[in-house]
Amino acid sequence: MTYRAASAASGKRPTREHLLKLEEIKKAAARQFYAIGYSGTDLRSIANEVGLHVSSLYSYISGKEELLFLIMQDGMNAITTSLDNACTSTDPLERLRNSILAHIMHHVERPFLAWTSHVEIRSLTGPYRDSIMRMRHDYEQRWLRILTDARESGNLAEGYDLKLTMYGVLGLGISVANWYHPDGRLEGNEIASMLTTQVLNGLLPRSGADN
Repeated sequence: MTYRAASAASGKRPTREHLLKLEEIKKAAARQFYAIGYSGTDLRSIANEVGLHVSSLYSYISGKEELLFLIMQDGMNAITTSLDNACTSTDPLERLRNSILAHIMHHVERPFLAWTSHVEIRSLTGPYRDSIMRMRHDYEQRWLRILTDARESGNLAEGYDLKLTMYGVLGLGISVANWYHPDGRLEGNEIASMLTTQVLNGLLPRSGADN
């Protein structure tokens, strides 16, 4: 799937101004999707937030579903890049620790984007849905490899179902995007660090768990 906005479909290369405005539209839409859901948001309210007439939105997107798809695509690209950047260590346990931390920080730093990318898959259809599902599958397979490497290196306790563990970690990120507030008692990086330690304490062999 690729961006199919009117200017792109016409064969014209989008200008920098066009792309910047599209980013503004996506950010406004993600905020509204997070606050009231995809079904509760209309294009007119998005257009109003970014200072456009609703008809002008069609210079940037083909419709609301494409807008949702573009937001979810951005979310999956961002979270996958974060995971790749976290996996530079040659030590499997360090890769796992950094990956958990990066996953949680993605949801701390991009709550609207992250929440929409996870929850609103139910609102996508056809090729849009298929494309995001492939990206999700790829992200999950990377996580299974990280967990498998940590287990095969002897760093994880035996008896854990790795796929279930993966879904638990991914779900933790979604939860953080739901309740984290930047004006809360703890900074986002403090929350991510504490949760990462707690997850690892549950996965490491008893003799190797942090106290």
